[in-house]
Amino acid sequence: MIWFGKPFSEVLFTPPAGVNPVGDENTRMEQALRWVAARDPHLEGPLLVDALAATGWVDRRTAERLLPCFRHFDADRFFAEALRGLSFRGPTAAGEFRQRIGRVMEDLTGNAAIGTVAAEECVRFGAGERQGLVLAYPQVQFTLGGEAARAVAAAAEEMPDALVIVAKNFQEGTAGQLASMLQGREVPGTLVTVNLLLGIRATTLRYQPGAERVIELLGSGRPLRSRDVAVLGEKN
Repeated sequence: MIWFGKPFSEVLFTPPAGVNPVGDENTRMEQALRWVAARDPHLEGPLLVDALAATGWVDRRTAERLLPCFRHFDADRFFAEALRGLSFRGPTAAGEFRQRIGRVMEDLTGNAAIGTVAAEECVRFGAGERQGLVLAYPQVQFTLGGEAARAVAAAAEEMPDALVIVAKNFQEGTAGQLASMLQGREVPGTLVTVNLLLGIRATTLRYQPGAERVIELLGSGRPLRSRDVAVLGEKN
């Protein structure tokens, strides 16, 4: 599978508009930190200061001055909480949800881009010759149907090394439904809940397994469980 796209690390988020946090500069600074962390938790130094100033809630000088006072702010934790919140919101949050899943996939594999398959927006990721595709849905008790089913069929035609579907959680029987759709194709379809994907991210950031190991896990071709995450913490 060959794909081209803008690396996710180069995607620029549009600063918030029409939202004016009420409060003193410390309150506005915290709101700016939360907004930036929800989208790009790894920014630090001058890049973080620039992003905070871009929100319009604090100017650059204020952000630079106050940042040491927020040294205990856990950007990764807030990113996870924000993503979990989005996962409940349904179709109205789909675009933002997929962008943040793209950030997770870049963390996991080092290479991710927003793309499309059929009529659906997706996240494409890869390492070396191994490439995969994520269909992400901010829904509870998700099941395949309609546009999602058509996207799975179109994605399977590309023969990715991993076809990953992410949702808050899945209806019973969705795994069998996906397996039936992929029957006869050499495409591993893997279901991953948001909580489990965040667990994979946390384990990967801590233990830094190679991208090939992460893609192998994401290409398991079955619903992933908590015990699968522990594999990434093991030494080669």
